[in-house]
Amino acid sequence: LSLKMSTFLRHNSLFLGGLGMGLLVGVGGSVIYFRLTTNVDTELRLISESISSLRREVEELKEKIATRRRRSPALYSGTASSSGETDDEAYEDAYGGSDYEFHNFHDLQTEIHTQMNAKIGRGEQEETKDDNDSKDDNDSVNFFSSVDKLFDGTDEEKIKAYEMLQNNRDKFEGDVEYCWRLAKSTYQLSQIEGSRGELEKKKKLVYASKDLSQKAVAMDEKCANAHKWFAITLGSIGDYESTQEKIKNGYVFKEHIERAIQLNPKDPSNHHLLGRWCYGVYMLSWIERKAAATLFATPPTSTAQEALTHFLEADRLNPGKWKENLLYVAKCYYQMSQYKEMTEWLDKAAAIPVVSQDDKTAEEEIQSLMKYRVK
Repeated sequence: LSLKMSTFLRHNSLFLGGLGMGLLVGVGGSVIYFRLTTNVDTELRLISESISSLRREVEELKEKIATRRRRSPALYSGTASSSGETDDEAYEDAYGGSDYEFHNFHDLQTEIHTQMNAKIGRGEQEETKDDNDSKDDNDSVNFFSSVDKLFDGTDEEKIKAYEMLQNNRDKFEGDVEYCWRLAKSTYQLSQIEGSRGELEKKKKLVYASKDLSQKAVAMDEKCANAHKWFAITLGSIGDYESTQEKIKNGYVFKEHIERAIQLNPKDPSNHHLLGRWCYGVYMLSWIERKAAATLFATPPTSTAQEALTHFLEADRLNPGKWKENLLYVAKCYYQMSQYKEMTEWLDKAAAIPVVSQDDKTAEEEIQSLMKYRVK
């Protein structure tokens, strides 16, 4: 019996030692405990069967001892009277163990079930917490998705997006996805106010959008949209800055746009903005070039061809849908004196409906270039 007991414990030591391990958490945050529960129940059944078998052997041994005592009462009486032990105690001394060990297995079985139930309960609590977190994530995704759709709409829809973001500031204050969207929305509102002649409001909103986008970059350096909107808003304050500051900001603009492209090369607006930087540098006036030369040992340089490459990449990623980008492709061809190509892209740009304030501005420039069209 002692040998069987030792063998049993040895064979099941890994199982008994591993019962304290936590549950595995599966994909989507669901707690997978069915398989573990099934394995434990199987092992418990085997333990119970082994215990029952051992108990039967114990009973058989007790019966043999009782038979022998009946055959030799003096021997067993002497043992008992001299030591004060009961029959069970004599059995325990003789065979190196007690029935307490087997009760321990029953207690272990009960404890295992208790622990498993507790773990399953914790797992269900964790699953509930994960479900709540998932619900919050879904709420955020749905909210931001609704705002993004409004960004691409009319001026009235863009104003609605701004109001939605402002009304949910407390809920998303520390979220970089919220912060860069608020920067974008504030910038869009500045353009709307400018079109209405509210120039002071425009200026105030432009600087506010720059501060918000800079904050977004500080929140998460790996957020491509934060870099993109910091570049856009930094460029937009150029209307209120000195030539020197504008040139300095131009370098920062390029740095953040290139970082945005590195993080998200499939965003057509990033390529458009880098094209805008190249085009802007190419179009610098003589005075601005001299100012750049005094500020930097190597002033920025670019060409219309380099700018065109970035605009065409933006169109490849978003073909034939972006009025302003199509206009800048035409402008590059105009600067390169390729009027046939200019006419082709100018007609494409003119065919895009006017929806936003940016579209209105682009349409005005398209019409001013129409006199250079060739047939």
